[in-house]
Amino acid sequence: MESGTTARAMMLVEPRHFTDTKVTARDDDEGGWLAVEATGISGADVQVWKGDAREIVYPLVPGNEVVGRIAVKGPNVPFDVGTRVVVEPRIRCGTCRRCVQNLATCRSRRPSNSYGMIPSIEPPGLWGGLAERMYLDPNAHLHELTDDVPAEVATFVHPLASGHTWAVELPALKKGDNVLILGPGPRGLACLIAAKAAGAGWVGITGLSHDRDRLDLATSLGADLAINAEERDLAGEIAGALGQRPDVVVDVTADDPEAVFTALDLVRSGGRVILASTKGNRAFHFLSDVIVAKQLTLKGAVGATNVGYQWATNQVATDPRIDNLVSHQFPLTESSRALQAAAGDLGREELISVAVTF
Repeated sequence: MESGTTARAMMLVEPRHFTDTKVTARDDDEGGWLAVEATGISGADVQVWKGDAREIVYPLVPGNEVVGRIAVKGPNVPFDVGTRVVVEPRIRCGTCRRCVQNLATCRSRRPSNSYGMIPSIEPPGLWGGLAERMYLDPNAHLHELTDDVPAEVATFVHPLASGHTWAVELPALKKGDNVLILGPGPRGLACLIAAKAAGAGWVGITGLSHDRDRLDLATSLGADLAINAEERDLAGEIAGALGQRPDVVVDVTADDPEAVFTALDLVRSGGRVILASTKGNRAFHFLSDVIVAKQLTLKGAVGATNVGYQWATNQVATDPRIDNLVSHQFPLTESSRALQAAAGDLGREELISVAVTF
């Protein structure tokens, strides 16, 4: 895109208020440009849309699960124009202390260094996937993706990458390990797929009454046990099905502090617990003695690694089951409805994940 070129964008001017607008690109010789094909709607996007995300500055263009084609090849873009790529949401400067420690939360750009959360006052203004074009920062990480995968399905690379990072890499999953996943959302289902692919011996997943469709889907994806935690006794069901406590528990629930206690209670002594969800900044009493007494390893998780994305791009190209994991898609002009759907405001029946397509 040359300076002065405009691109249509859905600008979130304040929580829950989109404006369909044209954004004029500004000169930048360092980065490139992406022609957006599809954008998955994540839980982070829902928080930004609702106004629940911390430190967010409006207006901005949401959308951090982006798939598209290289439109302008900047000096740091490793692919030719026309190449289809997945863009990692997190931008890492590579030099700050957090990047050197291989953490996902680079703070070189405030308030956030993540696509879909950078305010549009930051040049060149197009930092999210709910737009025809998105700027490719010189430090953006891109992954080539086959042309054979439908655009809306390709957005599921992002949850898959997180699932591999959280269920396989962080707990150092070994073949034969038993895994319990708390929460059957897109990333919970992705954890299930990744754990099974890595050779887990048993994988169970839990949900609530409104997750019936997701729990049924989990069974079809190979879950050994899919439990409604509001109707069944988790400990008893797991003991009956597995005969022992799981080696790994991954908490992917949304805004549920009780899930932390559930994870610590259900995992075996000497086991690993991965906390891969936030709890809405709510304070709650935390008893650490159980961690000490059971000699647990407890890790927090944010985002996916480069390895996770490499695995996910291969998996989405070869696993036909993933075609069923994007349940809703909307055009760009219906971005508000896409956010409402992802938030569950349009009903949760058959809701798996949501994409905006072009």
